[in-house]
Amino acid sequence: MRLADLLNSESRRLILFGGKGGVGKTSLAAAAAVYTAEIGKKTLIISSDPAHSLGDVFEQDQIRGGKIEKVMDVENLFALEINPREVINEYQQYLKEYPELKIVLGDFDALPGSDEGFGLLDIIRMYRYEDYDRVIVDTAPTGHTLRLLSFPEFMKSSMLRLIRIRHALGSVLEKFASLFRKKDAPEKDPVELLERIKQWAIEAREWLSKEETSFIVVMIPEMLSIYETQRLIAEVQRNNIRVDQILVNKLFPLDTTCEFCLAKRQMQNQNLELINELFSPFNPIEIPYLKSEVHGLETLRIVAQYF
Repeated sequence: MRLADLLNSESRRLILFGGKGGVGKTSLAAAAAVYTAEIGKKTLIISSDPAHSLGDVFEQDQIRGGKIEKVMDVENLFALEINPREVINEYQQYLKEYPELKIVLGDFDALPGSDEGFGLLDIIRMYRYEDYDRVIVDTAPTGHTLRLLSFPEFMKSSMLRLIRIRHALGSVLEKFASLFRKKDAPEKDPVELLERIKQWAIEAREWLSKEETSFIVVMIPEMLSIYETQRLIAEVQRNNIRVDQILVNKLFPLDTTCEFCLAKRQMQNQNLELINELFSPFNPIEIPYLKSEVHGLETLRIVAQYF
């Protein structure tokens, strides 16, 4: 299956692009978003990378505002750069009602991987409840992506442990928490919130594992990228997420008189043989190194022709 077939398919609605830093994930995710929008699919592209560049790729400053924005000159296309701090602050509001949890947890942003994790909960929320035919996610470099994918399981196990602690130390925590509770404020059982967070995590894991979710790996034909791609695919599959495609980006041209370019392409050809051997089930697609930088709708449409 070509990527174009997958983007046309009705069976894939949430599509995540991931890979090593610097391989061109944002450009390829943006090209895919333009493609799906222009075949009539209402599309939302989301950046979960802390170093956002969607606004740069689309050449639109307003996309950097942390809100869903219409992409100019493309019908059906919307973009969002997630602000992890704002997302976490939204969830922090829950803690104010439960002083016992505030004592145990501190703040949500103290949790490992909280930036990526709460960003993921926000992505799943939009995927479930917003009216889009396609939600395309430009994920952060591999390490961040793995924390993002593992966050639901971490949250579920953490909340289960906290629920057990709450039951074991219930009266002690309750007396201590009463010192921090506002006068006349109603007492609330923190287990209610813990159960709610646990359910958020379970739902996020279930939605990522659905048939309509697809992970697209972006790589370049270099050994470090090959090694990292192997690790990424193994971890994504361990999380029961479907890997449908590999995009091998930045291939030097064959028809050139540039000695440096030819030498680079010969090295890339050797690595391509290994890539096709290791990753043949994922139907690697080759994307050439374009003469111009990939930003703006014109070059994004050119890139999409290789899908």
